[in-house]
Amino acid sequence: MTTDARTLTDTELDFLAGVDSPTIANAVERLELRDRGTGYVGGRVRCDFPELGTMVGRALTVTVSDAIGRPARQDGYWELWERLDAMTGPVVIIMKDASTTPSRVAYAGEIMATLGQRLGAVGFVTDGALRDVAEVRAKGIHYFSRYTVASHANFELTRVGDPVLLDGERIATGDILHGDANGLVVVPWDALADLPAAVERVRDGEARDLAYIEGPDFTLAGYRRQRTYGTADAGPAAPAR
Repeated sequence: MTTDARTLTDTELDFLAGVDSPTIANAVERLELRDRGTGYVGGRVRCDFPELGTMVGRALTVTVSDAIGRPARQDGYWELWERLDAMTGPVVIIMKDASTTPSRVAYAGEIMATLGQRLGAVGFVTDGALRDVAEVRAKGIHYFSRYTVASHANFELTRVGDPVLLDGERIATGDILHGDANGLVVVPWDALADLPAAVERVRDGEARDLAYIEGPDFTLAGYRRQRTYGTADAGPAAPAR
């Protein structure tokens, strides 16, 4: 079985892993590839293990639910692992909650996380719940979730590979996910070539802003003239008056 054939190079992975998610978001804004109100997962999905640093990988999406009152189907469970095994490079498993009780069912724990890691997954992201946090953290596997729940209840994996909506953001299998303690950003493939230069512009502009704000000559009027944050181009600092 084949999945999206495009993969991240080692150079691209190393670069993305060395940048925090807000800087990635700001740099993508400068490339004007999408509306500023898109491209990131909402804040209800939180980073469970911020001490693990940055997570980068291609998305593999799955819809999950709680099969209340009947046996859970198993075909989606095995399809997930077959799809993951067919992908190359680091993968982030995106689990979209489709139950009516997301705080009552954990969709992954130590066994699934370990199997996922063995097949190439670096993290699990869900707008539902996960569990076995101590064991999974110790393995260096990233968790992003809305809840922590002790029981897997009667969870069921349904659609595998279809686009999902996760706290306001559409994510498709093959999308690049970048996440850390600040949250999750979807990085456009079309941004990769220009992203390093855009990141440098963001960092340079923020450094100038901070130096002026913290400097001895700060005035609000002067900062208003030289402000670079959120602008497409950053010029030199204007003198204070």
